[in-house]
Amino acid sequence: MADPTWLRRAMNPDTPTTYANETVRTIHFDIDGKLHVAPTIRREKEGLSRLSDSEAIAEAIRRGDAIPVPEGMTGPEFSKLISDQINSSRKHRGRKANGSSETR
Repeated sequence: MADPTWLRRAMNPDTPTTYANETVRTIHFDIDGKLHVAPTIRREKEGLSRLSDSEAIAEAIRRGDAIPVPEGMTGPEFSKLISDQINSSRKHRGRKANGSSETR
């Protein structure tokens, strides 16, 4: 799996979370016939901010950090896999990753 900055941040147990105890939420979308996931929660200078679906897609395209969904998986399945990996990396913090797939 690719390791973009937003995923590394989410997996870091020292990173802040939202009021809902989230580090990341993702949206899945199509780029040139290929399904990708990208975050709808980004870290800004002032902290974590929630992007609209269209803002999240535009920002992922601008940054080039959307992750292609592996062949044979759906967007929600891949998003769940990412959430499980985040949960595993943050386990010692006592926080559980929430479901994270949103759909455009």
